[in-house]
Amino acid sequence: MKKLLTAIILLTLNQILFSQKKEIYINDHLEIISKEDYKKRGVNYRLQNIETDSVLYRVRVEHEGKGKLTTTEFSELKKSLNVSETDTKNIVIHYYQGLDACNQHADKNQFVIDDIRNYNRKFKRSNSNLYFVYKETKGLKNSLDMTTWIDDTSGAIENLFFKMEYPCDSAVVIFPDGNYIIFRGEHNWEKVFNTATEKYTM
Repeated sequence: MKKLLTAIILLTLNQILFSQKKEIYINDHLEIISKEDYKKRGVNYRLQNIETDSVLYRVRVEHEGKGKLTTTEFSELKKSLNVSETDTKNIVIHYYQGLDACNQHADKNQFVIDDIRNYNRKFKRSNSNLYFVYKETKGLKNSLDMTTWIDDTSGAIENLFFKMEYPCDSAVVIFPDGNYIIFRGEHNWEKVFNTATEKYTM
């Protein structure tokens, strides 16, 4: 009996050891980083996990970042949004990747609804064009009726800016020279608006 019990315990331990997923540390540009870099603290960083069958990716996300589109990328983006090549206004994208634990009640939240209406009006009076873009519509039943949305189920815009899924909606402000400032995941509308309407330096 003792031998059988020992064998069962050893078998269970082996299964636990071999079923543990390999851990890989990456940043939100999908670049491998060290565990030490992953653990570095910073107000502009947060941590999130992405799991596959065999790997647990531990991601150090830079919440607010900068970048620049190539001429070709910028041209393709304008086509996706139906923006004229000669349009020199800033482009602001409010991006919805899909329903998650963070935004699951947003479509019925009056504060969220008021924000959409309020900032839609504010952007119309500014020198920036605001575009609402979705990857999927689940969780947007009420929001779809509030403004015009652009379909990105092809992932064209997502592949440019949001290489992984971030909790809640994201935003990106693109300037006429192709430089952009991105807000990955939950963000403050006022900060996005100020970023788009104030003079910027990259």
